[in-house]
Parts: sequence; structure tokens; C-alpha cells
Amino acid sequence: MANRRQNDEPLYVQIAESIRRDIGTGRFQMGARLPGSRSMAVALGVSRTVVLMAYEQLESEGYLDSRSGSGTYVSAQLANTQTAAPLAEAPDQTLRELRLSRLAQRAALPAMPEAVPPALQGGVIDLAQPRVKSDPRSLKAWVQNLMALLRRRDAPDYPELQGAVELRKAVAGYLSVERAIEVDAEDILIVSGAQQARDLIARVLLDEGDSVGVEEPCHWSVRHTFEAMGARIVSCPVGPHGIDIGRHAAALDGVRLINVAPSFQFPTGVVMPEDRRRDLLQWAYAHDACLVEDDFDCEHRFGVRTCASLWSLDRHGRVIHVSSFARSMFPALQLGYMLVPRALRERFLAVKWLADRGSVAMQQHVLAACIGSGQYLRDLRRIAHRLARRHRALHDALQSHLGNAMTVTGSVAGGSLFVHLPGLPRDATATLLAEALARGVRIRSAERFHRVPPDHVTLVLSYGGVPEASLKRAGARIAEAYLSVKAPLGVPECVARP
Repeated sequence: MANRRQNDEPLYVQIAESIRRDIGTGRFQMGARLPGSRSMAVALGVSRTVVLMAYEQLESEGYLDSRSGSGTYVSAQLANTQTAAPLAEAPDQTLRELRLSRLAQRAALPAMPEAVPPALQGGVIDLAQPRVKSDPRSLKAWVQNLMALLRRRDAPDYPELQGAVELRKAVAGYLSVERAIEVDAEDILIVSGAQQARDLIARVLLDEGDSVGVEEPCHWSVRHTFEAMGARIVSCPVGPHGIDIGRHAAALDGVRLINVAPSFQFPTGVVMPEDRRRDLLQWAYAHDACLVEDDFDCEHRFGVRTCASLWSLDRHGRVIHVSSFARSMFPALQLGYMLVPRALRERFLAVKWLADRGSVAMQQHVLAACIGSGQYLRDLRRIAHRLARRHRALHDALQSHLGNAMTVTGSVAGGSLFVHLPGLPRDATATLLAEALARGVRIRSAERFHRVPPDHVTLVLSYGGVPEASLKRAGARIAEAYLSVKAPLGVPECVARP
């Protein structure tokens, strides 16, 4: 057996492989005694520790037997494994595909954006992807809290299933002060983002064939999560004040839950007034249904406070509140939380245990420190201030160039504009996107957020990660693209010329 050092693998791995090969070729017979570890180390010019590690590795694989006071032997059990019949060759025909579950067949990955042409790379203003540029002060505070945590003797080990107590207490305090939502730590379940929350809700509350009420339009992941579980979707069109439960009551008969975003509906941005929220709760009580309150982006409001949350108004444990920290701190932070009614708490914990036994512990403790120090609130206010300026820059640029050719809904929060272009038919969407990209602006259609898209072009423009100067240029270029698409269609002039 040679001592081979020609590759980068650890020496003990090389020695183990060499012994394994010698056993296979018959140099070491079944039951044969191997040289002692000291003798082998001298022969190979390595330390005895390296040889012992190689022997231990081969013993764990069943090649060797270690006998106390006697030595190390080639395992006699290898005779059975080496004489076993080889796997049968696959028949000379195409194997059938593996059978998938119904859930796997219904699941789908999100569509990826098309690549930017090489000629435009580096100069494209991207309004198609929702990005939040991390605040350097936020990252610095995060690093400082992380280092302090690592220096602690009682640094966290395994995550707690419901979430770190420190974080749940910090979230409860934040909700009480900033959102007038009174909860205690036991009401809170920490999750790995809003998407895991939706998945848990579907698994706990839905069976295949159940009906779910979903806003129209809404983020595609909301609808798809419930569809993947085999639920029947009942679309509830969103008006200027959110969904009207009276209007949709007949269609919602027998529905198990309704997913709503009352404080900031995506993508329309509308806010549901308190009277409609109370009507929705009364409907849920009367029909033995649950309400999922999606709190997406409502923390980034432009100087106005939201109405009382559904959770705060609920008196009978019918509301599940969902929110995320990712956009508040930085996108890589995959943490969120749920407020779960007491009667459902044990079931949600049982289902989450099957998923991950608890979200990442280290990040939870660092986040708790950021909230407790006031850093989290300062970050929220800086983000809201920055988003307000960027919203104004993009909205004003579009308004000055497009005038009455566009309408924008829900301009009170978040990092996106929902734009209607009634002068362009829906089948002109792809042409508009291409014309905008040719001018250095990537935009996205709102079609995928609709189950039944409107008959005209709609856009969702994400401005959160784009500087104000770039947003002003983007508005002018989108108007140019609009004019280039509109002219061949013969649409009546309604654009404010630059």
C-alpha cells in the first residue's frame, strides 16, 4: 500500500481509500489482521493519529473490525456484501417517471425575469424587482449585536419551536406601542418569513377541495399557496376601499378562510376602512370562518396611521395576523411572525415542528436586541422617509409626462406603484415592456397578480431600491415607450407632452 499525497484530500481519507482498494483486490483477505497503527504510521511516514482516523473511518463503513487487545482485522461480513447479486440492468426501454403527490404536481416555481440584453447591462433602471437597499446603519447595528451575542457564554443553541422568548416579548412591545395591538409573547409564533406562515395556515386549516376567499388582484404566491393545497379559489375583486363582503357573500358561502390585506393591499395599495373590517369580522363569526390578515408593507406608511387591525377588533379568535421583518431590516433576514388565536396555537406548533423544529435561533436573538435598543424603530422611520421621497419622485415624473393617460391607486405606503394605462389594450403589454427596456427601464406587468386581468395594460413599478434621480428619468422613459406603442394603435391623444 502506497502513501499517496498527490491530491488535496486529507491524509486519513487517502490512507482509508488505499486500504479499501487493497481489500477489494484481495491483498488484505477477509479476517486478516492489519498492521498495528504505530507500524503503519512509521511505514507511511505519517502520525499515528492519521492512521487511527483512517481505521476508524473504515470501521464505521463496515470494512474493519477492531478487537480490544488483539488488533484490527478485515471484517468477515464483507464476504456477504461482495458476493451479493449485482443490481439488475435496466430493461432496454424508457423507465416510467416517478409518481408525484398531488401537491407536488400542483406546485410551481415563480417565473424568473428575462435577462437584460448585454448592450443594456449596467445602465438599466430596474422597476421590475422589489428591492430594498440595506441601510448601512442597520447593518452596522446588526453586526454589533451579533458579535455581542457570540461573546456571551449563554449564546443560543437550538431554536425554540415557537420562537425565542426575547424576540416574542420584543415584538409584543413593538406592536403595543406602534400598532395598538395588544398581545403577549404566547400569542406570537416566529416563522421563516410570510411565505412559511401562509403554508402553515394552509396545512392547518384546509383540506383538499375546501374553498378560500382571495383578493383580486393579490400577490400570486397567496393564491398559489392555497391552490397547491388543492383549495378552490373564490376571487373577491378589490375596490377603492378593499373588498366588500356584502357584495361577495353569496360566492363565499362555505368558504373556510379569507386572505385579506386590509392595511395595505398589494398590488393596489388601497386601505380598508374600519367599518368594512367590522363587517368582515361579523361575516366570519356568522359563517364559522377564519380571516388571514396579511400585514404586508403597512409599516412603511407615509405619515398617516392605519386603521385598527382585524386582530385588535376580533373578539372571538377568528383572525390570524401575518407580518415579516425582511423589508424592515434587510432582504436576507428570512424571519416573520404570526399572531395565532389561542384555540389554534397547539395545532400550529405541531405542524411547524414537522417543518423545521424552529426558525434560525441566532438571528432571532440579534433581532430581539435590535428591537429592544430602538434600532428597529429608527430603521422603520428612515425607510418610510426614504420611500416617501422616492414614491413622490416616480409618481410626479409619470404624472407630468403621462397626465390623464394613467391612473395610480393607493399611494399611502409600501415600495411600489400600481399603474393603470387604460389607453393601451392588454395585448400591448409585451410591446410596452420591450419598448421600455430598449430605453433602459425594466418594468413588469401586473397581469400575474390577477386571476382575470383587466382589458388594459396594468403595471407594478417597484421603486424601493432606486435613487430619486433615476426614478425621474424612468418616468420620462416610460412615457416615451407609451407613446411609441400608442401611436400605431391610433389611441386618442391624452398624454401630457414633456
